[in-house]
Parts: sequence; structure tokens; C-alpha cells
Amino acid sequence: MGASSVVTVSCNGKLFTDIHAVFLDKDGTLANVSAYLSQLGIAQAELMERQLPNTYDWALRALGFSHGQLSASGLLAVGSRQETIVGIATAAAMVGCPWVEAMELARETLGEADQQHSPKAAHTPLLPGVLEFLGRLKQANLKVVMVSADQQENLDKFVQHYDLAAYFDQLQGVSRQYPDKTSRDFLGAACQAIGCEPHQGLVIGDAASDLRMAQPTGGFIGYLGGWQPPLSKTDIVGSADAPQERSHGNASLAQSFATDFSQITLEG
Repeated sequence: MGASSVVTVSCNGKLFTDIHAVFLDKDGTLANVSAYLSQLGIAQAELMERQLPNTYDWALRALGFSHGQLSASGLLAVGSRQETIVGIATAAAMVGCPWVEAMELARETLGEADQQHSPKAAHTPLLPGVLEFLGRLKQANLKVVMVSADQQENLDKFVQHYDLAAYFDQLQGVSRQYPDKTSRDFLGAACQAIGCEPHQGLVIGDAASDLRMAQPTGGFIGYLGGWQPPLSKTDIVGSADAPQERSHGNASLAQSFATDFSQITLEG
């Protein structure tokens, strides 16, 4: 594996220096997933309702829908598959379903909803500006890793579908070995695979989980342009008094936010 370059990344006036690697979230950062996730969530709620009446509204709430719209910070948008299953099972339990049966029903309906909207890659196109940005990262000779709470096989299929293999040095999705995107082990495995230390990396993503993942790294850029309407900074970091912001830990972590990839520049 070839050595990476050392690059200064700039985003709306914020400088991230001595960067060797960039860790890119997939859904909502590289891939347009809003329509796909909305359809998937409604399909699963309908499947739940058929098998267990009075769960439709509970299921939608658990998945992060409000007034018919999916929240970009809701469970379906940012959670892992296992977290989504637990959320749906909780909705089933709210109407009296025993927990073991609720978990089985959640797995079954999510699997069926997946099949109805398969293959995922075909339904989650690249967001505007992604290819050009990936090209600039490659030209700068940075190590580039895709990181996601999605299943590893979905990362592989996404890269294959859009012919992106040349742009990435590693694909890191959740798996039985690394089930939590925000754990140190998850990022550590990605760093080990490309031969860099966490502090030499920069995370770009659209969710609080990406900000938490970035804590041991050299910085974080919140990507706000992957949803319509665009996200705001508070969608990722919460309000100034929010407990989740305090739980992010490293208050000194360098941060910036962008609504377009053109706002992120690279200088060797």
C-alpha cells in the first residue's frame, strides 16, 4: 500500500492541518438516501400493521417519522440495522407483543421491506459533486475510507454499482466484529487497514454518530447538503444545552460545516 500525502483541508475558513486520510460517511453524505429510506420505513410500518394491528403509527414514530416526514436524525436515517430492529421491536412491544416475538417480527418485516426495495445501491444515487470531490481526494493522494452504519455488503455493492473502487482504500461498514460505528474499535480497524493513526484523519459526515466517531481524529466536517431541505449544524451537534452534545466529549475537536463539496478545498 503506497504512502499517503500530508494535506491541509480547508472548509469555510477552518483549516485542518497534517491530514493523511479522509473518512467519508456513505448515506446522506455520498449517497442520496432520503427517498429510499422514506419508502423503506413506510413499507415496514405497513408490513408490521398487517401482522400486528395498531402498530403502524408506533413503527413510524420509532423509525423517526414526524407528520409523514422522515427526520434526517431519526433512527432509520442514522441507526445501524440492529438498532433499527430493536426500535421496531419496541414499537411492537408498545401494543403488547412479547419481546422475543417482537424482535422476530421486526427482523422479518425489515427483511421483507429490504427485498421490496432491492438493490439498495440502485435506489441511492450519488449526491451532486461527489465524483468531483472523490477525484480531488485521489489527486491529493490522500487515503480515503468509506465508513458507514450500513452493512458491509451494502458498501461493497454501492461501490460496485457506481464504479467507485478506484477512489477508496478501504470500506468499513458494520459487521458482527464491529457492530457500532461510534466505537473506537470501528475507527481503529479502518486506520489500521490504511496504515495511519486516528489523529491523522478527518471525518466527513451528516450525523451525530459521525461527530462521535471523529473524536480521536484530526477534525470533523459536517456535511449538510445531503438532505432537502439542507440540514443545519444543530441537526448534528444539538442545541447548546443538549445532553448529546456534552456526551461528544472532545470540545476542542476542530469542526466545520458545508452544504456543498466545493466548499471543501485541499492543499498539499
